[in-house]
Amino acid sequence: MNIRILFALLLAVSTVLPAHTARAIANDARSQQKAPPRPQWPGSLGQGVTLLPNGWTLAPAGQHMTMGPLPLAMVQSADGRYLIVSNDGGSRPSLTVVDLENFQVKQTANVDFAWLGLAWHPTERRLYSSAGAQNAINEFSFAKDRLTAGGAYPLGRPQSVAEEHSFVGGVAVSPDANWLYAAEVLGKAVAVVDLKKGRVRQTIDLPAEAYSVLPSPDGKTLYVSLWGGAKVLLFDAVTLAATGEVAVGEHPNAMLLSKDGTRLFVACANTNAVWVVDTAARAAREQISVSLFPNAPAGSTPNALDLSADGRTLLVANADNNAVAVVDVSKPGASGVRGFIPTGWYPTAVMFDRRDGRQIFILSGKGLTSLANPRGPQPGAGYAEGQYSGSMLAGALSVVPTPDAATLETMTRRVYDNTPYSDAVKLAPAGVPAGSPIPRKVGEASPIKYVFYVIRENRTYDQVLGDLEKGNGDPSLAILGEQVTPNAHALAREFVLFDNFYVNSEVSYDGHAFSMGAYATDIVQKMWPPNYSGKGGLYLSEGGWETRTKYGNISAPAEGWLWDFAKRAGVSVRSYGEFGDWEKPGMPVKAQAPGLEGLVHPSYPPWDLSIPDTQRAEV
Repeated sequence: MNIRILFALLLAVSTVLPAHTARAIANDARSQQKAPPRPQWPGSLGQGVTLLPNGWTLAPAGQHMTMGPLPLAMVQSADGRYLIVSNDGGSRPSLTVVDLENFQVKQTANVDFAWLGLAWHPTERRLYSSAGAQNAINEFSFAKDRLTAGGAYPLGRPQSVAEEHSFVGGVAVSPDANWLYAAEVLGKAVAVVDLKKGRVRQTIDLPAEAYSVLPSPDGKTLYVSLWGGAKVLLFDAVTLAATGEVAVGEHPNAMLLSKDGTRLFVACANTNAVWVVDTAARAAREQISVSLFPNAPAGSTPNALDLSADGRTLLVANADNNAVAVVDVSKPGASGVRGFIPTGWYPTAVMFDRRDGRQIFILSGKGLTSLANPRGPQPGAGYAEGQYSGSMLAGALSVVPTPDAATLETMTRRVYDNTPYSDAVKLAPAGVPAGSPIPRKVGEASPIKYVFYVIRENRTYDQVLGDLEKGNGDPSLAILGEQVTPNAHALAREFVLFDNFYVNSEVSYDGHAFSMGAYATDIVQKMWPPNYSGKGGLYLSEGGWETRTKYGNISAPAEGWLWDFAKRAGVSVRSYGEFGDWEKPGMPVKAQAPGLEGLVHPSYPPWDLSIPDTQRAEV
């Protein structure tokens, strides 16, 4: 089988490697030192605790219920008894009706397309749901505990705009129920539907990708978060004339107005903060840090917001911290985090119970655990049912009693116990022995002169190295063992063996992001499930791929990719294939990310399984 070699980096001065590399090197020297402690395997650790492959632990608070794949949004019924959840990933999008009194699913309404958008009509007898790549909004009626499908509002665009690229996201209804607003994410537009006439009234073109739309309570202003533009745009909600813009952090997504309408809270996922906009001055006046540590790099990924009924407490879902931040916002300009609530994996929505605020509802996009797939896809054997990694994640709904101060303190300790990162580890990786070529502190010199970083995609450790005589392997899973991969085995014997090395990603889309940026942005995490299941969206990883001219570097982390860090450190870089593509067949290979321009080998083939590795090696 052709195992593609995608990438090699040549770093021509000393460099710093991550802490897990140092631990692996230390373990490889175990014959000269005492035996290392027995490693913990990802999976259930008992008592409701799960170790994830990325080293983080889940111990979510509350009572839990399994949802469909990638739940992104929820709304509560007028009487407060029911919760409707939009499940937006994989091949089975649906709307789930949950009876909160009996904590059971009353209905699962399957739909062809759904993604993020979910909004009540002011009467709360009709519900509007984004139809994602179908470029439409679906309408449902709601009575008792049942959703009944009604009509759909297609959001047609001129032929010069590819409709399949529109991809509807956030939706909202004007207070007077005249207008339905919809963010066309990839279409870079906002569509305005006349609900009385049942058709699109106007489409507003935008300078970048939108995420959500929010009309003010007085119906005068429409706020649009510009996911790909680090801005919030303002429009007259009736005439639709542009009235201003406010610069905020990268990847602004969820928005929420204070009870008096004077402050607009904006979650900025490519930062560790919520921006607070003074709506009268139309300027950001405060940044509320919601990270677990003051010096943590961007990566908390705030992506959902809600306010308590008294307007004094803000809830922020930090997707990549697996936690909800509880923020005191009672004093404008002096907001601060009171504590954290542990959640499931990748929380995507949070809200107070609208009845009395005594409960908090939390959606976790990736659910409560990760699973192995020993019967997973194998060359020549096809796919085992339910064993494809891209479709194994089921989301979850958690119901948590609103914590008092003492309970929140206990929950906060649990969140920190779940977290492998600390500012101390950032400065001094743990477990580096004396004399190691890995620096004992970040920034110290190393004798390492060259680093070759080779990505071998879509294979587990056991599939390739499970038959190796040393290490923690399973020979029964070694379908590409030593007879097929002698070079990989020779490297493992001669140098370092990563025998307990796990990955963050499920598929190539987020895998290349983690490999090159140590982080998959919210755009990557929320776009790959519909894209991989044939439910629309675009492949925006690897610098944009075929969409690079229109969408550019939208999927990039805030501080850039590995080569950006290397260049800032004065380290030279050369890429063979990774984040490269032919401009046209037969033309030189060009970089797909701005920071890599001029650093990609022009004749090393990018992704193409028909090209043998021997040809790549010659280049």
